Amino acid sequence: MMSQAEQLGSKDISKSFELGVERLKIKMGLNPVSLEELIVFTRQFHTLFKAGLSADALFQTLAKQSQNMSMQISLKQIQNDIHAGSSMAQAFAKQSHIFDKLYVSMLYAGEEAGILEDVLQELSHVLDKENEIKKEISSATLYPKIVVVAMILALVAMLTFIIPEFAKFYARYDAPLPLPTRIVLGSSEFMMSYWYIVLSIVVGATFIFKKFYATPAGKLKVDGLKLKAPIFGNLIKKIEMARFGHLFSALYKSGLPIVRILEILNGVMGNQVYSKEMRRLRAGVMQGKSLGELLRRSKHFPPLTIETTCIGEKAGNLDEMLLSQAKHFDLEVKHLNKNLTTMLEPILLGGVFGMVTVMVLAIFMPMWSLSNVVMHK
Repeated sequence: MMSQAEQLGSKDISKSFELGVERLKIKMGLNPVSLEELIVFTRQFHTLFKAGLSADALFQTLAKQSQNMSMQISLKQIQNDIHAGSSMAQAFAKQSHIFDKLYVSMLYAGEEAGILEDVLQELSHVLDKENEIKKEISSATLYPKIVVVAMILALVAMLTFIIPEFAKFYARYDAPLPLPTRIVLGSSEFMMSYWYIVLSIVVGATFIFKKFYATPAGKLKVDGLKLKAPIFGNLIKKIEMARFGHLFSALYKSGLPIVRILEILNGVMGNQVYSKEMRRLRAGVMQGKSLGELLRRSKHFPPLTIETTCIGEKAGNLDEMLLSQAKHFDLEVKHLNKNLTTMLEPILLGGVFGMVTVMVLAIFMPMWSLSNVVMHK
């Protein structure tokens, strides 16, 4: 039997080991904090801060509320850093694997202006909107993904299992095969005999694309092509305009200068074309130019965004005007998402019809030739 002291020591060692494993997972990015968890945390943070809890009680309560070990460890570290003399924003900035530049900058602005309670509430609204946008993108692309994957699987199954059986059947007869049949049979034979080459090409192309997309130039090039894509390009533009309006409005309302706001937006825009635009706008504002004037020189901002910005600058309510245009684009994004399936159906049905037509012609056209051969025998 273990003594009570030995049991306690064993528990401490076990707990230390678990913490060590969790810290390793955090460094390796294996235990991330989801956006939904961050939204819940921010709401709880706002509620407890509004209640007037001390920093110790606040972060201890938040750590107990969280089910994510990564969040718990980070909150304890934030508490220790604040004890050591760091400001809240500085402590949060050290946990960059959870709290991005947007989050930290808004905390910094709230602390500086003494309006942290309002900023936390605004931050929860911003994160909610970001989550909503991500869900809209996911739901909009789900149906096309399912159809495309189903088409690819059906094609592979046909070439691997069904076509080879027809090839054996046709080989018994000395009759010329039509071109569609020869193409399909050749593709099937290549898939069966050199599947490892096909697999290597797919894996290699995926690896090269990911490496290219990981570079700044590659990401900018691909994101530029996304904006030119039919249907989806328009959707991405509207999503980026909604994000720009919501984030700019929230940061401006928190008291940050426009130069700092554009610097933050550079790191949080979803498309690199718009990140590049944020850098251009920032450089122009630093030279003393107005934001509306700079937007007019860009081909990536719609007239609505340009005009609302110009009016907001003149009237002194830039945050309200940009929030208004963001809400307009929110509605447009929802409308596009609802009609996306209808818009994509002709393209998807055309692809399915084309694949089925080729397969049917490849399989049944030889039947007519073979029937003639059999009849002449």
